[in-house]
Amino acid sequence: MRGLENFLFYTLLLAFISSFFSISVYEGFLALAVISGIALLFLKRLNPLKGLFSIPLAGHLITITVSSFLFLRVKEQFRRLLEQDFFSLSYFATLGLEKNKTIRLAELFIKLSPFLGLALSIKVLYTYYFDHDIKGFWGGNFVIGNLLALPFFATVYLFLKTKNLFLKILLPAFGGLFLYTAFLPVERSVILGFLAGFTVFGIALFRLYSPKRLIPIFAIPLIGGIFVLSQSPKVEAWINLLNADHPVEQKIEGFSSGRILIAKGALQLVEKAIEERDYTRLLIGWGYGPQKQYRNLPPHLQFINEYESFVFLTEFINGGLINVIFLLWFYGALIYLTWKVLKRRDNLFLERVTLLSAVWVNMVYHLFTLFWVPINGIFYILLAVIERLTERGR
Repeated sequence: MRGLENFLFYTLLLAFISSFFSISVYEGFLALAVISGIALLFLKRLNPLKGLFSIPLAGHLITITVSSFLFLRVKEQFRRLLEQDFFSLSYFATLGLEKNKTIRLAELFIKLSPFLGLALSIKVLYTYYFDHDIKGFWGGNFVIGNLLALPFFATVYLFLKTKNLFLKILLPAFGGLFLYTAFLPVERSVILGFLAGFTVFGIALFRLYSPKRLIPIFAIPLIGGIFVLSQSPKVEAWINLLNADHPVEQKIEGFSSGRILIAKGALQLVEKAIEERDYTRLLIGWGYGPQKQYRNLPPHLQFINEYESFVFLTEFINGGLINVIFLLWFYGALIYLTWKVLKRRDNLFLERVTLLSAVWVNMVYHLFTLFWVPINGIFYILLAVIERLTERGR
């Protein structure tokens, strides 16, 4: 059993490292971690449903899977659904680690992430300045922002912990670089996610340090963020849109990147179900991302796979009222975990806060999109690690 636990530890670590560079390698290690972690839970006779997020996450996955098998007729969406179902098990798999190994995993995540963030930032900035594009090693702009969340908060943590003068100078520079790179695509959901992460970290720090000591920690990100936003053509276009003589609805539509129009398309399905008294769909939805099945959006939006608007409407379409209840439960559990983390100040307080702040970046980002991207597997691992580090004993 010890050998299996070591195997799980290293596959989780390698999945985290490779997530910055290659989705194929990352998913390969994550698959090994999921299989070994579930086997470890079985051998240890641990109940996987005792986790804080176990029931809402499992309920969410089961609901959209049942709905998809009943109603979805778009084959490509089943591959995406199976990917989400399987890799979301990374949360359950991580719960099988013993406490000491979980602490060690958290420490390695935090210490390694600045180096991983530096490699990713160099790649993104190279493509931006030389190819006039923004690309990481894989994924789009949202993946870049999510991946750089932990490297940024890790630099703040390490800055507070180190007494080395050279690192005291270098780490804020790294943090500014990670924030600049994450904000470079100017994705609103990522920026809002970082603001949520700042809030959690800020509350924690004000409980530990004097406000005077915290001024440079918060001033540098604030100045850097304002600079990036002031230079962005995207922000200039938003300002011009808000100042233009257009109806309010048109301004909101432009500012939200079509999410209002997509929401209207989704609501057509809801209205039709109500008219037809189709209570099954209202309870468990239309399946995983059914847009290509119904095609009731304008032609310029029919390329999308899901009714990707605001998460609770999006997930109502995917899994109905039951799915929405599980997601509200999930976010409620996250708020409760945040309260527990901020309340308990022990020798692992800042480690938990660092990981939790990064998780909030991902979870706020998902308020404006589907409740899944492949990088979520890492954030589910972080949730399980935070939860284990918050437990007393074991």
